[in-house]
Amino acid sequence: MARKKHRRAIVAVAAAVGVLGVVSPAHAAAFTNVSWSVSQPQPSSTSVRYTWSFTTATTGTVASVTFTVPAGTTGVALTPIDVYGVSAGTAALNTGTNTVTYTVTTPASIASGTGVLISLDGFTNTAAAGTYASSETTLTAGAATIDTGTSNSVGINTSTTAVTVVVARSTSFSSDTTGFTMLMDPSVAALADQSHVVNLAIATNAAHGYTLSTKLLTQQLTGLTNPTSSFTAASAGIATGVASGSFANNRFGYTQTGTGVGTVQGAGLLAAGYVGYTTGGEVSFSAAGPTNGDTVAVTNRAQINYLQPADTYAGSIVYTVTPSY
Repeated sequence: MARKKHRRAIVAVAAAVGVLGVVSPAHAAAFTNVSWSVSQPQPSSTSVRYTWSFTTATTGTVASVTFTVPAGTTGVALTPIDVYGVSAGTAALNTGTNTVTYTVTTPASIASGTGVLISLDGFTNTAAAGTYASSETTLTAGAATIDTGTSNSVGINTSTTAVTVVVARSTSFSSDTTGFTMLMDPSVAALADQSHVVNLAIATNAAHGYTLSTKLLTQQLTGLTNPTSSFTAASAGIATGVASGSFANNRFGYTQTGTGVGTVQGAGLLAAGYVGYTTGGEVSFSAAGPTNGDTVAVTNRAQINYLQPADTYAGSIVYTVTPSY
């Protein structure tokens, strides 16, 4: 009799072990239909809803579900919004492990093949743009893994498009006169005092504008037959000038007006007077910003009497535009 009882006891223990083996799986299985989505994909977006879903592979009593999130994700007061396939619970984020834990208030058995969806509000996305996947896991009350799986990849990216427009540096300059000749005779009043206007046009996209300088290339108009003969400059430069009615005989000079962004420079020109050219060059007109088209009228004037030796006087007036980008 004792032997029979002993055998029965052994059989009873073996049966009990077999029942426990069904309740606690020996190893984790893999979810199917694993997904993760975010309501706002921009880095650092606030009040974002994260939604996870999966289909269970193993029957088990689920006490909690964990989800990994990108490093830098925050969420102080997470609120469950949509919960299907699992009982109600609460959620919290551990920023040290970057893991969200959904804790079931009353754990219950969930059959294999059950679709589960959990949506939580209150996340702030990571500031680091990139593509991320989430690891999703169901656990027992003893923190044993029931099922696990990895979701699809989610892009957290900036919603901006970089635009680069390159505007080339550009300045244009033109003159309506490549050369002019004054035929002068001291015996005829109309031929003894002559003027010729040269019109200049300037356009530039230089942010700080431009300067226009003028000069006679070598020296004051010099005689070709007698190189020692020359016209005297109307003044020593733009700092001083002479009024139109005071323009002296046997002098050569210019006055200047302009329209647009630029302005006339030099006290002599500003006083609407005539000034003499210099060989070193002087800034006679300038602008402090870009212009779509300034015009400058340079009025050259020569006046003579019999004291100006007969000769052909020649020279080259040089205009130089210097943009300031």
